[in-house]
Amino acid sequence: MEDQTTLVREQHKFDVSSLHRYLSAKAVVSKNDTISIRQYSTGQSNPTFLIQTPFKSFVLRKRPPGELLPGAHKVDREYRVQKALSSVGFPVPQPVVHCTDVEVIGTEFYLMEHVKGRLFRDLRLPGVNPAERTALYVAAVEVLAKLHSLDLTSLNLEGFGRGSGYCRRQVSTWTKQYTLAAHRDIPAMNELSDWLNENSPKNDNEVALVHGDFRLDNLIFHPTEARVIALLDWELSTTGQPLADLAYFLMPHYWPIDLEIISTMGSIKGVEGIPSVDDLLSIYCMCRGITSALPPLNFYLALSLFKMAGIAQV
Repeated sequence: MEDQTTLVREQHKFDVSSLHRYLSAKAVVSKNDTISIRQYSTGQSNPTFLIQTPFKSFVLRKRPPGELLPGAHKVDREYRVQKALSSVGFPVPQPVVHCTDVEVIGTEFYLMEHVKGRLFRDLRLPGVNPAERTALYVAAVEVLAKLHSLDLTSLNLEGFGRGSGYCRRQVSTWTKQYTLAAHRDIPAMNELSDWLNENSPKNDNEVALVHGDFRLDNLIFHPTEARVIALLDWELSTTGQPLADLAYFLMPHYWPIDLEIISTMGSIKGVEGIPSVDDLLSIYCMCRGITSALPPLNFYLALSLFKMAGIAQV
């Protein structure tokens, strides 16, 4: 992952010596260790940094400086959920320490262990043979099914979200976030918000731990095996309807063939080896031990697109 880093951006610089003193006091690093810091080119919402010592590497996630939207950038929630998942062997980076003292580096932050593996920014997986493409996508869906099968009580996460009624809350939350962040009025977004409000599923009682931003490029795969070793970026995680996560992951299958959101996120239609929606749904249901007769995904796909637009505005 080191090739995804840059020099620390000016607006995100902080006192490295202060961080060093804090981490050495917590016995995370030695007082004699040298520390180098680089910033990941991704992780725009909560700035993310690679912290390297001569013996070990860590990743630091911090709240950004300045005025923030209500409820956003909650790094304490990221730390809590990763700690809970790590305790049951779910593939996440091992959390190390959570710091609420803003005097240390200027904002709240947490530190986790650095996971070395393969990170695919291009959802089409260029340079990967078709058989491995299949295996990588299957591994991703298997991990998602495993996440949704976890027991919230065993994880000590009963109060992590508000439970049932997830879909209506998501529409309300993302409408507010979009409205607060929007730079201009876009009628299509207003129409989509209205449509989502009018078509929210009546049966919205299923409650599972949901990631909120489950994409292939938030997964670290084993260096040589088609196996997920870490699921990243838990900022939007909560409890609620797992089909929202599933639809968000499947969304690129529905993009127009000529769509290029960014150079690495074009349509994956027709890419040899990437399983079809039906195949991925079948694998997901089999792994969760549930019926394959899932409700229609139209609402959840529309919600996914609405969220993506909202995130782009934020």
